[in-house]
Amino acid sequence: MSDSLKIKNTFSEQYTLIIDSDIKAVNVHMTSRSQLRWDFTVLKINEDHIEIKIILLDHILLEANNPLIKEVAALTNAFSRLYNELYLKVNTEGKVTEVLNMNIIRSKWKQTRAEMEKIAEINPDIKNAIVLNDNIFEDETKLIEGIQNNEFFLMYFNKIYGRKIPGNYKGNALNFFNSANVHWSFDLKNISNPLLSSDEMIVEISGEPSVLLNIGFYNRAYIQFSNQIDVSKLETALQEKGIYRVDQYTGRIIEASLTREEIADPENLYTKLKYTFYSDEIFKYKMSNEHNTANS
Repeated sequence: MSDSLKIKNTFSEQYTLIIDSDIKAVNVHMTSRSQLRWDFTVLKINEDHIEIKIILLDHILLEANNPLIKEVAALTNAFSRLYNELYLKVNTEGKVTEVLNMNIIRSKWKQTRAEMEKIAEINPDIKNAIVLNDNIFEDETKLIEGIQNNEFFLMYFNKIYGRKIPGNYKGNALNFFNSANVHWSFDLKNISNPLLSSDEMIVEISGEPSVLLNIGFYNRAYIQFSNQIDVSKLETALQEKGIYRVDQYTGRIIEASLTREEIADPENLYTKLKYTFYSDEIFKYKMSNEHNTANS
């Protein structure tokens, strides 16, 4: 029987996310691996929303083949402290409806802004970042949007909560180059696995464009590369696939993996992203196995 997946009971868990990225932008090829860790607590359950606290424990760039990635990572880390403690209300789909510690976040921005202004005179990128974040912190809607787009929400509340499983739905979202809107179609399946306990379920998600990508999409999506590549000859393959292992009693994610691929040209223009998400019990088990294998 079709049923809606929800977070049903309070819990506290630590999570580790590994992101593997492989991006080719014509004459620029960037690969990286990064690791993030969070402490996640569901504090209250209400009929139409839950209250949660998310604390960022770590954000490390493990590997990178390009110095530019390291520069971007350093700037990203400077701003990540603004959001390293979030106290939020989210609805049953995991959409942020209210930031309950807005005063703390804004006070952190004031401190960070003062520190950044000291070095802004010699770095125009810092000046631009200050202006951008001023606009965000003055507008609560923009701030909520920024929180919703961070890696934790991308992974944890990625289209499975508040949905009927099995089921399908359509929605609009950006392509993975973040350059054009796409009409997506998603399928959700409940996959049986005899190795799991009866308290667990496997949810499989697959997404692809619901309509044919037209010339308008290609012109919007790849206009920045049009002087290097013939956009009219591209045939983009765009897909998202994920598998989530969930504790049915609480609605807690135990582990998950997600891949996102946009391949406009297999040799010259693509982005391939892989997200691997572990609760602490799974992460410790994995680390222990790798340690034993290395020493055997």
